Amino acid sequence: MALVVGAASAQDASVNDFGAVGLMQTPSARMSDDGTFKAGLSIVRPYNQLLLGVQLFPWLETQFRYIEVDNRLYGPVDFSGDQTYKDRGIDFKIRLVDEGAYRPALALGMMDIGGTGLFSSEYLVASRRYYDLDWSIGIGWGRLGARGDIDNPLSLLSSRFDDRGTTEIGDVGTNRIFRGRQVSIFGGLQWQTPLPGISLKLEYDGNDYRSEAMDNDQPVHFPVNAAVNWRLWDSMDLAMGIERGDTVMFRWSAFTNFNEQRGPAKVLDPPPSSSTLKRPPVETVPSSAPMPAAVDQALLTALRSELGRQRITLIALDASQERRAVTLWYAQNFAQDPHYALGRAGQSLAMMMPPGYEAFTLVNVVGDSETFRVTLPRQQIDKLIDFTGSAEEIRATALLDVPQPPSAMQQAAFGDYIRYPGFFWGMGPALRQHVGGPDDFYFGQLWWRVNGTAVLSPRWSMSTTLGANLYNNFDGLVVRDTSTLPEVRSNVVQYLKEGENNLVKLETNYIWSPSTNLSTRLSAGIFEEMYGGVAGEVLYAKPYSRWAVGVDGAWVRKRDFDQRFSFQDYETFTGHVTAYVDLPFGNLHVNVSAGRYLAKDLGATLEVSRRFESGVVAGAFATKTDVSAADFGEGKFDKGLFLYLPLDMFFARSTRRSTNLVFRPLTRDGGQKVRNGVPLYGVYEAGRFDPDADWAQITH
Repeated sequence: MALVVGAASAQDASVNDFGAVGLMQTPSARMSDDGTFKAGLSIVRPYNQLLLGVQLFPWLETQFRYIEVDNRLYGPVDFSGDQTYKDRGIDFKIRLVDEGAYRPALALGMMDIGGTGLFSSEYLVASRRYYDLDWSIGIGWGRLGARGDIDNPLSLLSSRFDDRGTTEIGDVGTNRIFRGRQVSIFGGLQWQTPLPGISLKLEYDGNDYRSEAMDNDQPVHFPVNAAVNWRLWDSMDLAMGIERGDTVMFRWSAFTNFNEQRGPAKVLDPPPSSSTLKRPPVETVPSSAPMPAAVDQALLTALRSELGRQRITLIALDASQERRAVTLWYAQNFAQDPHYALGRAGQSLAMMMPPGYEAFTLVNVVGDSETFRVTLPRQQIDKLIDFTGSAEEIRATALLDVPQPPSAMQQAAFGDYIRYPGFFWGMGPALRQHVGGPDDFYFGQLWWRVNGTAVLSPRWSMSTTLGANLYNNFDGLVVRDTSTLPEVRSNVVQYLKEGENNLVKLETNYIWSPSTNLSTRLSAGIFEEMYGGVAGEVLYAKPYSRWAVGVDGAWVRKRDFDQRFSFQDYETFTGHVTAYVDLPFGNLHVNVSAGRYLAKDLGATLEVSRRFESGVVAGAFATKTDVSAADFGEGKFDKGLFLYLPLDMFFARSTRRSTNLVFRPLTRDGGQKVRNGVPLYGVYEAGRFDPDADWAQITH
């Protein structure tokens, strides 16, 4: 007879003191829902932690932590004053087996990868649900197993597992993984009480706190920890408890889901044409009927105005009376999802074109190049307008065609609607930050950013960004010279201190596509806060393809710290060959690049990311070059996590603006790239159409 169990809901999963799903100090084998993003705060003296985590896949949980040790100084007083010690760490947990009728869930995890090893641990844990009780039991190595209840079972395989090696800051720590003469059992349970949202936790801690880093051992009066967890809403948790017998624990955490969070309804977007215009009579026209009416200039003027109201630019139009077909070339820079703009443009045509035109070919244009062509039956768009159609029907009847060279657009009957040059500008507040340094935990600047762009032709543009300081606390930053490599990034502090009011960027870009599959770029000017020069790039990318290859190169010179027009003596050539691959599963994207970096080192970078349904992208990167571990310094090689957030998910008006967050254990000089001009793969992505994606936005 099978053991009676209840389904373990991911919504019941609460985090532990480190941000992973678990009890308090110990993890469980449970996972959050796929795409869950967590942020929180944990206080268990002497450790205070800021927590960030993403359920990157249903089977992979990732964490990033900032840690404060409030009874230890960052360093000597003459080095960092009275600032308390700060650290960063990356954790992950992999589900090996899901829970079944006769088996528990099983997970393997590692803590404090690439940090100082302050919380370095590995573990194997099993979890089993029985009605309202969720049990967990596991075995821990490192800090999680410091109590040393049993001998390391892996020592039976090799004596190498007896010795748990030391680690350097930023090192992955392969010499200590699952090693150590003794390990410990840990475990506990979580009881979902009859009170809504209230659960109780009890655990046996595998750490005896007698081997804490920095000689920071803690007294333990009782090895069992207890806490109450309160799920306020689906998006927030509070927890309080007692650990080590006499230490109060407090934890707050908030949740959202990147697969479900689509942002507010776009109520500030202009209404579609179907809401503002009167449609021509809907008719089914036999092939023997007279040809539809010709398109005249008055209709074109009205169509251009209607599309412009919706932030869609009419570039050209061709109407064939014989084929009863219309081709519309358009550009848009407001919709994250190309289906959204596609649907809006299609509705405008259906509402305004004379009866008899039965097929609309919609062509998205970036610069002077077509990026995709989709032909939609007018009948299906009419059904959408009448609320009798669906995105599935549109998708089933749509025809995807290969983009044509610019000559096709230039030969259209109606065109030349864009006048050059065009000028665009914007301004607003921005934040510049320096987090986790030895001088203080947080330094920041609130500044006013002014952007300007002059589009001189479909291929040629100039852009600039100016910065004006509003407030900063950079006076407390101390400039230190600790690198044995050319200081290509490590002296960023001097740029922050001396460039409060700065010329961030002043560059020109010329982008030309000699064929449908090939794009080229030439760039020159001041590329970023630290470098300027000349650059070039070539990208091979077939429309609708899952892969692309690019080659880029730049000759750059280091700017003066005040970030005006003068430069320092350091100059170098940097360039890479990069392969871009969209894997056919999991919305995974992989970039692999190899070449020469800013410090004249040679090596390669691997970047793996996942795009969620909301458009958020989360990923990790690592760069290894020919710089030795000793010359690189703490960390041995460059690595980190990143999060790309489309601002569209925060506003009621569609936008393609975004922000990027990068989390590095340390910033050193090895393996560093330069930002130079407009990346061609970004241009390709901006105009890309994925026929296998969700078409739901075409109905909006």
